[in-house]
Amino acid sequence: MRLAVATTLLALYCTLQHANPLKLPAPTQQIIITKSAISSGVTPSSLPPNLLVHSLDEPYSHVHLIVQNKKKKFTQRQLDELSLELAVTLDDTIPNDKSVLITASNIDPNNKPIDPKSIIKKARTKHLKTHSLDTPMNTLPWPSSSPFSLSACKIVEHASIDKSPTDDDTSEIVSIDGLVCSSLRSSLLDLLSPSDVEKREKKIDSIFWKKGAYDDVAGEDGKGYGLNDEMMIALNSDNVEPSAITELGRRVKGYLEDVNDGCPIRLTKLPSSVFGPHVAPLGGNAPTHSDGSTFDWHIDGDPSLTPPGAFRDYYGLYNNRVGGDKPRFVSALVYLNEDWKEEWEGGTEFLDLPSEETYKTRVKPGRVVLLDSDITHRVTTPNKLAGEDRPRYSIVLKLLIRKERKTKKSEDNVVVLARKTPDDKYIGSAKA
Repeated sequence: MRLAVATTLLALYCTLQHANPLKLPAPTQQIIITKSAISSGVTPSSLPPNLLVHSLDEPYSHVHLIVQNKKKKFTQRQLDELSLELAVTLDDTIPNDKSVLITASNIDPNNKPIDPKSIIKKARTKHLKTHSLDTPMNTLPWPSSSPFSLSACKIVEHASIDKSPTDDDTSEIVSIDGLVCSSLRSSLLDLLSPSDVEKREKKIDSIFWKKGAYDDVAGEDGKGYGLNDEMMIALNSDNVEPSAITELGRRVKGYLEDVNDGCPIRLTKLPSSVFGPHVAPLGGNAPTHSDGSTFDWHIDGDPSLTPPGAFRDYYGLYNNRVGGDKPRFVSALVYLNEDWKEEWEGGTEFLDLPSEETYKTRVKPGRVVLLDSDITHRVTTPNKLAGEDRPRYSIVLKLLIRKERKTKKSEDNVVVLARKTPDDKYIGSAKA
């Protein structure tokens, strides 16, 4: 790889060294080009690394690059050509190789060197903020006057599934009662179907729901009932977040901080910069028995599969639950019916890919299911005991979560979804 980079640089240097050098104005803006500058959050690897300078709103007209121990003046256009070739070469480098491939310094009018690492740090911070990659949810501090108490929470089941073939990493599913009380459950359901309570329990209101609008697999036509466009826009508005969503986020945050021994947890609603605007952080489900077996296996999100874009430029591709500053992709699912009998079924089914063994949650009004977003799962329909048209309502909040207090060991910085107990379940490959 280094040989390929050196060959690229040498060829470009030989091509450009005959260019007429222009007088270099003072002050001179010079940059450091490294792998981390290109693929770790400053700018997409498909764009020139000199955007690092543009991102700081610091214009320049000429740049000094040290090539094979020789300093050469390049115009901005020549630098663009050089950096584009370099970016293409770097696309195939080893992810952990952050060695400096081209070095330079930032020189101020008094000819005093400035640490180039500070330039990259500043650019990364701006990138993070610009694309809302780490913006916390609108969760207020846990109020002592709140009628809700964490002591009301009860973990019904904690399951591990889909073990990695290379390490001990497994995905988690946690079912929790008491986290969402009856009033919050009702308020959340009002967001999805603000109609007569008795009416919505028996049949979907077509004013708010549309057949075929639920697309559990990106790029494919929906098969079940999903919220119509107007409802989805209102639910995911950046201007005014529904108070019930704020309260849900606040309670999830409080629960996670409790099971992580009081460590502050950062909750970020899935930004559009991760998968694009077509993947919203909030959505609703309303399967009915009449839907039949129409729902496909899918995942909510996986940081190892993010497309090129702002999120991937900053964090790179990584496995969920690696810890450090890389957020864990987690979904919070809440079952919302006022009345639901367990024998009606309609739970969420999860698939252990290595063994093809499955696990299904049980539906209960107000029950919260926290799950790793990279688990393969699907919606299941209620059975005929529920009736043909009775919907099983649920809301899904897709989150990025991380600890705000770091330790030296990366694995200690992984947010846990529940404490381990002897009653935990291990599904399929997780049994090994």
